[in-house]
Amino acid sequence: MQIAERKSRSIIIDGIVDREVRSRNFGGEEKKDKVTGRTVNSPGYRNFLLFITEEIAEELKDRGCEVKYTKVQGPNDVPMPYVSVTVSYFLKPVEAYMISNGNTTVLDENRIRVLNSVDIRNMCLEVEFGKEKIHNNGTKYIPLYAQKVWVEVVPDYFAEKYGYMNQQPVTAPGTEEEPF
Repeated sequence: MQIAERKSRSIIIDGIVDREVRSRNFGGEEKKDKVTGRTVNSPGYRNFLLFITEEIAEELKDRGCEVKYTKVQGPNDVPMPYVSVTVSYFLKPVEAYMISNGNTTVLDENRIRVLNSVDIRNMCLEVEFGKEKIHNNGTKYIPLYAQKVWVEVVPDYFAEKYGYMNQQPVTAPGTEEEPF
């Protein structure tokens, strides 16, 4: 993972792999804590956690972004830095594309939820720095918004072995209805 380009209001991060994109909620589903039952993700709020390198963490902190660290579980554990990235279609819709078995698919507001379950080979992500916000405890931070997302997924074994098949629905001759 590396910063590919720096802009005044955004950065482009390339080389993101599957294990670095966690708690995916590209579909905006409501999520509740399994223990307490309280809502941890409101319906319609699309986001994911991006685990980043220390170098990227330092740069984001310098720009005012909130970087969190995982809790240490054991004596050999090292805290890992991560940020929350919002995926929004409200003011400025995200541009999202998925490359699978050589085919590129535009991921609109309804299709982007597929990223919740794919195995990511490589992701290139442009995140924009939002306007400063204030937490309930009074601390200030700059939120991150996905602007462009290109995701190359791990190829499907069967599609690679047998080739991509573009299947069209079969219709009965002389009708618009499917025969079964």
